Amino acid sequence: MSMGNESRQNVKWVEGVRGLASFFVVVTHLCRAWDYELWFPRAGDENAAPRLLQLPFLRVPWQGRIGVTMFAFLTGFVCAIKPLRQVKSGNLNGALATLGKSAFRRPPRFILPSTFALVLAWFIAQLHGFKVSLRTDSQWLRASSPEIGDIWTEIPRLFHNFQTVWINGRQEYDDHQWALLPLLQGAFTIYVTLFATVFMKNRCRIFTVFVLFSWYWLSPFPEKETFECQFLWGVLLCDIRDDPIFRNFVTNHPKIRRALQIIFITLGIYVAGFPGEHPEWAGWSRQLIYVGDYIFPPGTTNYAKRWSAVGWDLCALGIVLSPTLQDLFSNRIFMWLGRNSFAVYLTHGTLLRVVLCRMIYGWSGEPWVVDKDEEGNPVYHWLERGGTFTFMISIPVWFALLYTSAHLWTTYIDNACARITLWLEKTMFEEEDEKNSMQLA
Repeated sequence: MSMGNESRQNVKWVEGVRGLASFFVVVTHLCRAWDYELWFPRAGDENAAPRLLQLPFLRVPWQGRIGVTMFAFLTGFVCAIKPLRQVKSGNLNGALATLGKSAFRRPPRFILPSTFALVLAWFIAQLHGFKVSLRTDSQWLRASSPEIGDIWTEIPRLFHNFQTVWINGRQEYDDHQWALLPLLQGAFTIYVTLFATVFMKNRCRIFTVFVLFSWYWLSPFPEKETFECQFLWGVLLCDIRDDPIFRNFVTNHPKIRRALQIIFITLGIYVAGFPGEHPEWAGWSRQLIYVGDYIFPPGTTNYAKRWSAVGWDLCALGIVLSPTLQDLFSNRIFMWLGRNSFAVYLTHGTLLRVVLCRMIYGWSGEPWVVDKDEEGNPVYHWLERGGTFTFMISIPVWFALLYTSAHLWTTYIDNACARITLWLEKTMFEEEDEKNSMQLA
């Protein structure tokens, strides 16, 4: 395939899908905070009727596991686009240079903005910004909000959290940053894989990546299906989409292609809705348990994440087969959501606990009463949430605030981090002209 045809392929849809993934992450945290029952297949117990949003297909956004899975896939796809394009055009030196510089840029582009978000959350915590969330009737909000000590405790704690978030993913001021570490590690998995296969023939490289994908899929260890498999699935689809046989199929067999994409996406959304809690309560999820016993490796403990991975892999394949869906995700709304997705991910946790909690429970967090029972144990009287009308007003207003804040973050904070990264790159890398002259010397 010529570079002219390849360059005209639409890859903007990746940005739009990223925006959808970040929206799913936010929605699932709202459900965790105030309507965890949506994670069940039925309302309350196995004999109750399911609520509308607990039904297959409709339940996918609310339990939101698929969001992080999508981020991992997109990491693989995006990291592979340019080096694979250069490899297929015969520019192997350019591909190696791209891999080297991309590997250099990745840590500061992750660490700088996330550190700014950490410091901001820490500063807000010192102003007792999390006081209300620590007193709410939502156990998840209380468990994920930091309790604050004196300043001599908090300053070392800030540095400790900066360290732990990049060692084990633990961050007390905003525990949603846990996924940044595996996503950063995954980027280097992709770079190493591409470096190791850069001199292979195209289809041999595709086969090699598929073998690696299968290797990780057969591992029963936690999160392999969510991260490593998705990184490699992203690389695999990025490579396959440019294969002449695949492009010929997409172009010349529209009826078969449409039928396949409908099957893949429909089946993907169905299985991705596997309940995160009590899957044995519904017949459709019991069937998926039965199927999973055969297709998942022995020792698999988290069928929910496995089915989310299968579901997204099928959906991603359907999108790659569908120019229509690619155009849909390339429209201005999805592109805007995608450009601000990282900022949404970094800021939504703090805004949820600091702002939205006050909109729903009141600004002061008072009255706050702790009694004691006959044995002297504390009895907490948690703040009660507002009614339905409060949520109907608060959630849309908060979403507007979230995306406005994310846009400002992307415009100023993220751009500043990009400039710092560029300065580091120019400082630490030789200019191309200098490098070429050294090679000729």
